[in-house]
Amino acid sequence: MATIMAVLAHPDDETFICGGTLAKYGHEGHRVVLVSATKGEMGRRMGVPPTETRESIPMVRELELTSACRALKIEDLRFLEIRDKLVEIQPFHVLTDRILEQIIDVKPDAIITFHEVLGGHPDHCAIGKATKEAYHSYQKQVDAASKAKLFYLCWESVAKNVSDYGLSPKQITKIEVKPYNQFKLQAFRAHKTQSGMDEWLWKRDEVSIKRFGAHEYFIQAVPPYDYPNSLI
Repeated sequence: MATIMAVLAHPDDETFICGGTLAKYGHEGHRVVLVSATKGEMGRRMGVPPTETRESIPMVRELELTSACRALKIEDLRFLEIRDKLVEIQPFHVLTDRILEQIIDVKPDAIITFHEVLGGHPDHCAIGKATKEAYHSYQKQVDAASKAKLFYLCWESVAKNVSDYGLSPKQITKIEVKPYNQFKLQAFRAHKTQSGMDEWLWKRDEVSIKRFGAHEYFIQAVPPYDYPNSLI
C-alpha cells in the first residue's frame, strides 16, 4: 500500500477541494497523512448563525477536522501550529524546514499541496511554495532514490483550460471520485461552522450529493507526467 501526504493550510481544505480523492485512497486501504498548517482560527465563519468566539473556534475547528478525517479515512492528522492568516509571513526557510521534517518522517509516495500561484489564498500559495521547496530538498539531500511525486490541487476550471495557465494537458491528473462522494458529503457536514450556511448540503443525502462532481483534478509538478488517472 502507498502513502499519500497532503500539506494544506486550513481545516476544510482537505474536504472542500480534494475530499473525494483522499477518501478514495483512504478507503482503498492506503495510508493518508494530512498536515494542516493552521487550525483556521481567523476564518470569517463562526457558525451559521454564529455559535463560536475567537477563543473557542480553534478547538471547534480542530474537532471538526478530526471528524472529517474519520469520514475520509485519514488516520494521521498533524498540525504545524501556525496561526491562521500568518502562513505567508513565516520565514520561508523555517516553513520549508518544518515541512521537510514531515516529509522525512512520513516518507510519502505522493504529496499533494497548493500551487504557489494558482492556490488563490495567500496562505495556500505560501504553503504550496514551501512544500515544493521541501520536496526538492528531500529529493536532492535526503533520499535521491525516492520516487515520490508532487501534485498541486487544481480547480476544474483550470484543468479544462490548461493552456490559459501555461500548463500542458499532460500535467493534469483526473481522479474518479464519484463512488466516494458519500464520504466527502460526511466530511463537508463535519465542518459545520464553515458549511452550515450552504442550504443544499443539509438536504437529503441523495439530493446533496448531486452537487459534487465525478472527478477531482491535480497538476503534476515534475516530469515525466506519467499519472493521468492516479496519484500512485
